[in-house]
Amino acid sequence: MRRVIAAGLLALDGLVTTGVGVANADEVEVEGNYSSEAGCWADGPHVVLAHNDHLYTHYDYRFGPDGFWHVWVSN
Repeated sequence: MRRVIAAGLLALDGLVTTGVGVANADEVEVEGNYSSEAGCWADGPHVVLAHNDHLYTHYDYRFGPDGFWHVWVSN
């Protein structure tokens, strides 16, 4: 019985920890726009943010409503 309770608590702890990680996710649109997706791909890895640049490690390229491509970074 104790093993079942311990396993249940361990599983619950894993779920709670996962939720905390997702809750802290943040994304920022980088200033600038590109006429092609290739331009975003070329500049995305070289983007440097003025504040907390080291926190943002993932890049996303999105087509905006203005007809241009935009670089988004997230952690």
